[in-house]
Amino acid sequence: MSQPSYRALRVVLGFLSLLMAIGGVFLIFSNKPLIMRVFMHPPEFEISTLLLAALKEMGGLTLMVSLMLFLASRDPERNVAIIDAVSVGLCILAITPLISLYTLDVGRLYPSHLIWGRSFVRLALAGVLYYLRPRMTTGWKPVGNF
Repeated sequence: MSQPSYRALRVVLGFLSLLMAIGGVFLIFSNKPLIMRVFMHPPEFEISTLLLAALKEMGGLTLMVSLMLFLASRDPERNVAIIDAVSVGLCILAITPLISLYTLDVGRLYPSHLIWGRSFVRLALAGVLYYLRPRMTTGWKPVGNF
């Protein structure tokens, strides 16, 4: 019996891993002028030392998730839990900016259509990962001599 290759899923996971690794390294090694340029020149008082420290922590977490995605791309069938967790995480990350848009005054920093577009892209990516995830092909069997 032949095993499915999951080539498309491996490519998507590898691409996400690469993007997250680049983003994580960027967050870790960024400084205040670079962050101000990337975030479309917000008021200077919005970029504090605490924000920069939090961005560096997020960079470390991003590198961790990147490594998990890379390892999941090598054997997607054994790492379905990682793929499911990333799909659910993308759904959560699609909702939280919309909550921030309506509860905080984020609309004065970023155009709302960009926030909505980013949320739709995240939901679409979560749907692609869910669609490509490995399915159980054989029945469940207990471990042991039953």
